[in-house]
Parts: sequence; structure tokens; C-alpha cells
Amino acid sequence: MKLPNLLILIILSLFTIGCNSMSGVVSLGVSSDGKYAISAHGKDELVLWDLTKKEKKLLAKNANPYSAYFIPDSHEFMWQDNNNVVHIQNVEGKEVLQFPHFKTEGQVISADKSFYLSADEWGKFYKGYGKDLVPIYTDVPISPIQPYTFSIVGDKFLSVGNGWDSRNGEVAETKLTANPVNPDKYKKDSYQGVTLWDKNTLKPLARLYGNSGRTMGIISPDGKWVVAVSENARRYMWSVPNPTHRIRLADIDGIFDKKTKTRDTSKLLPIPDKFKGKSITYLMHINTVAFVSEKDFILFARGYSELAPIYSTGDPWIQAYVEIGQDPRVSQGNLSIASAYKANILVTGQYGRGGINVYKYHPETKELEKIWVAD
Repeated sequence: MKLPNLLILIILSLFTIGCNSMSGVVSLGVSSDGKYAISAHGKDELVLWDLTKKEKKLLAKNANPYSAYFIPDSHEFMWQDNNNVVHIQNVEGKEVLQFPHFKTEGQVISADKSFYLSADEWGKFYKGYGKDLVPIYTDVPISPIQPYTFSIVGDKFLSVGNGWDSRNGEVAETKLTANPVNPDKYKKDSYQGVTLWDKNTLKPLARLYGNSGRTMGIISPDGKWVVAVSENARRYMWSVPNPTHRIRLADIDGIFDKKTKTRDTSKLLPIPDKFKGKSITYLMHINTVAFVSEKDFILFARGYSELAPIYSTGDPWIQAYVEIGQDPRVSQGNLSIASAYKANILVTGQYGRGGINVYKYHPETKELEKIWVAD
């Protein structure tokens, strides 16, 4: 059967669009001043985004999708190529440093570049590289079904894999004696889940219990709290000075107490009239958390939702609702949403697409403004 010419043109145009468009964002970083973003994509593209000029530049087609990271307080970013070479370069295109390494599935570095932390594909993570490589965790893999997430604040860092419940009902464990660098054939589940570490001694300080399934966590910018969210409605904050103080974050219908089988709605925040008709899902399967100011953070739930809740550290209750929109829909990967809290800038990947969504958060009014949708 002969196809009509118009139909042939439509098919060819769709094929061309598909071949030329980028694949979805896998990992993403934002400069601390909110002026630039770097993204690594599923088809190995590496893209630099100028958020001020609203421009993008394809930098490489051989990037490890899990490796994009912006170095704090600088215009330098880090990525790894398919030959496992890690590159640090600036937004002007100058290469600052490169070194051979193992294939990483999660990497971060301190602002002064003295503390480099990376995870391999086998669930182990290390400080440094080359002759200065130091094992931190070589026991049972922390995260078999998702990439690691790490964060560094001050003299502490956080490692996050699949959530883990305590065996005896504790909310945290601080008297830790298990060796995280375990060379034995028969390993233990020593520090799976969410663990807070001492950056100087490389020793675990606290295991933080309660999350379940895919989990993402972060240390608050002021270093006082850990926030970790996961599947199965697990969303918690722990006090860094006192990890046994754990707070469960409210859902859109309150805080459910498993022991008493009651729901606290005493400080429940109704959705404002201006958002009537906008969709918001219960926080059953939470994708990630992003700080948009020193204390305010947003939770992103999997699924179709036009609104997201804002929380503040130390308080379990929703402080506001913001509109993230669904045109285009926000990405679902745990490394594909990033923020610059000092500049109140939030950047997300786009679900099923290769672009980004850029937002400006206004702390005074707790409103989120979409300022750029980039293809």
C-alpha cells in the first residue's frame, strides 16, 4: 500500500525529532549562585545550561549519566566520561583537573576540592582517587536498586541507599561498632540505609532508621538536620546533634500515629483557593527532597501532581503548597532534581524528555515561580 505524501512527511519529521532530541536527565547539578546547571543524560550527553541567559551547550556525548555534579561556591563542575576519567572543568570550558577512576554511580566533592567521595557500581564507596584512594564502606551494597545519594556539610557527610528499619524499633543508632570496611567473604548488613559519617575520621556517627525501599536523603544547609524520604510514605527528619530525635513529616491529610491508630490534623494546612482544581497526590512514593532556602525544602512525589508541599526544618507540618506544574512533568530520578538554596533556585529534569524546568523560590511568600522551561 502506498502511503500518502503528507503521512510520509509526518513520519519522517517525527523520526527526525526523535533522533535529534536529548534523552532524559539522569543526574543534575546547579551552581551555588543559581546561574548555571550541568546535566548528564541517558544517552550519555553532557549539557551546560546558562540559567541567566537561557542558553544551553552540548559539551560531550560520552558522559556517565550518573556523574554530573556542580562544585559548591564555584563555577566548576564535575563529570565522568565513558573511559572512566573524571573531569573537573569550569563554565568557560577550561579543564581544571582530570584523573582516571572506577566507574561511579554517585560522586560529590567539597567546595575546596579536598574531599572527594564516590561510589562504584558494586555498592562500595571511597574517599579520594588514585594513590590516595581510601575505602570508607566495602560491606554489603547500600543501594542495589538505585544510585547512591551523598551530601557533605561541614565536618559530616551522609550516605543514602535503600531505606532500612532497625531490628529493635530504634529511630537511630549511635553506638556503632561494626567495621564498615569489611574484607571478609561473609559480609554483614552493617550500614545500609541512611548513615551519617564523620568527614575527618571516616567513621559512622549514626544510622538513621525508618525509611523503606528507594530512599533519598540530604543534610540541611545549616548542618543541623537530616531529611530522608522514600517509598511507602516514609518521610523523616533527624536532629544531627541528637539523632534519636526523629520527626515524622505530615502528609496532606495530617500525621498518622501507628501506635494509637489516630491521625493528628491539629495544624493541617488547607490547600489555598488559588490552587483549587490543581492535583496533588498523597506522599506515598516520594522521589526526592530539595532545599530552596537554608531551612525550607520541597518534597517531590512520584506520579502526576501539579502541587508539592513546602516544609521547614524542625517542624513536621506543611508550611505551604507550591505549583510545580505538569507541562512538562517533573522527572522521577533521585539524582535529576537539584537546587541552589542560597539563590533560591530549583532545577528539575523533565519526565520522558531531555529538557529542564527552572524555578525561583520566594522565601518571604513561600511561592515558587517557574522562570524557564528549556527543551
